[in-house]
Amino acid sequence: MTVNAAPALETGTHGEEILMPAPRWLGYLDTVAIAILNISLIAQVLLIFSSTVLRSYTNSPMIVGAAETAHPFLVTISFLGGAVSYSRGNFVAITFLSDRMPLWLRPFLAALVEWTVILVTALVGYYSIPLVISNVEETTIVLGISYVWMTVPITLGCGLFILHAAVRLSRLPVPAIIAAAFIPALAVALFLLSQDALGQNVHALYVTLAGMFLLQLILGIPIGFILATTGIVCVLSSQSADMVAVVMNAQRGSDGFILLALPFFIFAGFIMDRADIGSRIVNLIVALIGHVRGGLLQVMVVGCYLGSCISGSKAADMAMIGIPMSKQLEEEGYPAPERAAVLAAAAAMSESVPPSIALILIGSATGISTGALFIAGVLPAATLAIFQMLLIRVRASMFGWKPRPRAPMSRVISTGRSAFFPLLLPVILIGGIVGGLGTPTEVSTFAVLYGLLLGLLYRKFTPASLWQTMTNASMLNGMVFFTVSMATVFSWALTLEGVTASLADFVSHFGPTGFLLSVIVIFVLVGAVLESFVTIIILAPLLMPVAMSLHVDPLHYGIVMAEAFGIGVVLPPIGIALYVACKITGARVEPTSRILLWYLSVLVIGLLVLVAFPSITTILPSLFNVKG
Repeated sequence: MTVNAAPALETGTHGEEILMPAPRWLGYLDTVAIAILNISLIAQVLLIFSSTVLRSYTNSPMIVGAAETAHPFLVTISFLGGAVSYSRGNFVAITFLSDRMPLWLRPFLAALVEWTVILVTALVGYYSIPLVISNVEETTIVLGISYVWMTVPITLGCGLFILHAAVRLSRLPVPAIIAAAFIPALAVALFLLSQDALGQNVHALYVTLAGMFLLQLILGIPIGFILATTGIVCVLSSQSADMVAVVMNAQRGSDGFILLALPFFIFAGFIMDRADIGSRIVNLIVALIGHVRGGLLQVMVVGCYLGSCISGSKAADMAMIGIPMSKQLEEEGYPAPERAAVLAAAAAMSESVPPSIALILIGSATGISTGALFIAGVLPAATLAIFQMLLIRVRASMFGWKPRPRAPMSRVISTGRSAFFPLLLPVILIGGIVGGLGTPTEVSTFAVLYGLLLGLLYRKFTPASLWQTMTNASMLNGMVFFTVSMATVFSWALTLEGVTASLADFVSHFGPTGFLLSVIVIFVLVGAVLESFVTIIILAPLLMPVAMSLHVDPLHYGIVMAEAFGIGVVLPPIGIALYVACKITGARVEPTSRILLWYLSVLVIGLLVLVAFPSITTILPSLFNVKG
């Protein structure tokens, strides 16, 4: 699962004037871009679904040709979708420190963000042009798709990024624009003067890269652009490659048939949310366990687990369950910080529940079977959920939270009927993968179409609402895939410099258990600063050979990693999902953080239990004879 951070326009880093709508001409360009993204999204779903059905019944090789359409589609999402998503403030940035800076300084920080965006996208867009020219005569094998379509979206998307950043700059105070321009100009000048020296002094280069990364993080630069600038400086300093190679790696970051599952499951999550699936699931769980001590908080934990079986997006899961539950919890007298802490911890717990975006990316980055990861993640997440529910039971006794009366059987039956079709989806998804009916990518198309069918059955969709649902999915997909592309550049740059090899060599001396404990520490800390999908792209493939050399089961490695990500993403004070939970429940961050530490403590205990007993992870894959 992944978090869509609160829009940057609401964080306070940007001036109020940025809230003004885009000029009409730019709005037209965005409308065209959104139409391309939405139409290509639904077309891709239908293409993969139909090719899967044809292969199952006619042994048609159409799926091979369909797979060739994945790359241009994903590159379009990454750059064209990324540009529109950025214009709407959907990019992830750590604003914990920048939000606390004086008001007079914030226009300067806003201008610095826009200058960074312009500089990075101008570089990438300019050096994508030689790649376009070199790809003119190259085509794919089956469908004959020109490789130009793998690169043109990069050029166009970068152009749209520049236009939006320039418009946002123009709405800031002139002194802030001029003052902020000196920072990147000075940085570029210093880099050009010291480029040779950095290339010859590895330690100085490492210090420079670390300083750049931390400074941009503090200033509230979006994560994707921090990764891009750091990666570009690393490559150009060492002179191990040129900017065209940087663009090629950004392009490579959004390649792969398995990655198609990611936008499809995100789309399915938005569909389920629009179809009001969460309320049906919540009502059933309330009827079943609402009468136990701390029952409604227990409902939130179970609801997040089951909701995660339907949607791959963390934000969608939290909204799907948190919004209908928050009002009920408030009426029963549960304090807002407690509600937010339980919701955030439940989101962390459910990181390994299929169809998790984290598991999809781990499979893509490491070569571990995504289907096997899906099956392996079921029991570990349930184990962490049990630990969380035990703590809720203890706290309910401590604070005197009274349980609800037991629901009559008629209520259980009626809510069970209402939730039957939504809860049938995870059974079909896992069954399809275990039964060999399709890969996670192919099965994800069924999730989209099944969700649309439920939405129509429940009369939740109109043409306008469906288009808006597709737009919301395209915006989140754009942010995710652009950041993944830049994370690929960053990871590639560090690999060229040998940084990743040094880290792998360091943790390989700890033994199997020590290695997994180091994985937990690394990914909890890094996950608190970066999005989970960024950390996966950078570190998961790096540590995979170490896990294999220490005879750590790859499925066990992947699941421990995913759950560590989950804890990191809600870790106070900068965990992004913590702020999402507070926004949903109306809680303040400071008191929520204090309570959340109790829940995170039991999740860490549960994670240590998983490390000590690998069979919790491997028993279901072994039972179904699914190998990682």
